[in-house]
Amino acid sequence: MGARNQLRGYLFLLPILILLSIFLIFPFINVIRLSFYSTKFGFGKMNFTGFNNYFSLFKDSVFRISIKNSLYWTLGSTFLQLIIPLVIALLLNRKFFGATFVRSVILIPWITPVVGITMLTRWILEPQLGILNRILINIGLINERLNLLGSMVATLPTLLTVSSWQFIPFGTLLILAALSTILPELYDAITIDGASSWQVFRYLIFPLVGSMIGFVFFFGFVWNFNSFALIWLITRGGPVNSTMTLPVLIYQKAFASLNMGQAAAIATLVGIFLIIVGFVYFRYMWKRVD
Repeated sequence: MGARNQLRGYLFLLPILILLSIFLIFPFINVIRLSFYSTKFGFGKMNFTGFNNYFSLFKDSVFRISIKNSLYWTLGSTFLQLIIPLVIALLLNRKFFGATFVRSVILIPWITPVVGITMLTRWILEPQLGILNRILINIGLINERLNLLGSMVATLPTLLTVSSWQFIPFGTLLILAALSTILPELYDAITIDGASSWQVFRYLIFPLVGSMIGFVFFFGFVWNFNSFALIWLITRGGPVNSTMTLPVLIYQKAFASLNMGQAAAIATLVGIFLIIVGFVYFRYMWKRVD
């Protein structure tokens, strides 16, 4: 009976496995195969080059810059997208007038298409006509107009902030959903015992929602490391490669330089890195709450 139920369970998982194989596993295997060839389009004339695509990457200064930018982007975004949603979720996990309305409104950045976000960002930050410069000058904070999307120093932090603003509602709702599972009686009990706000968070909230917080961290890390559309639509990796990240470099190598083999090599390295991150997280950091 047990073996039959187990077999039935595998049969239910079979459609998911087929979809994963078609849309994820087979394409990833094909990308690994292409990384060992010199090819413009991924088909047609293909010359086997072994590991030359990988060796040439580490001699490429743009590739090294993109690694640094990707790590800065991912760690900075993940930090903001974990701390801020946690604070907002704790504030919203209270009964107050208009709570449902507020929880609905904070979803707006998440459901807004990325193209709309990029157009809004370019309009707000435009040096001459943008509303941000106009407001800052009118209130006396600056004397000269800022070109936040044209500065090698400021552009990446600016895009990081915009990207985090779009992701924050998603993390907030996940953590808020986990907070809603904590019984009010538990808050009453620990408060009666004289616990401070920090002790309530440390000894009650975090042990019960820690798994969800960890999931938001992991999801945000993977999401940000693969972030492409926002950067490409606003700066295309500029100015002077200051916002060049690995996903943007993959696109440029594949469709601008027509070097599909080298693009596949970068994609393979990124895929292997994220698989290792996922293995380490679920093997050593993920906590299941019974």
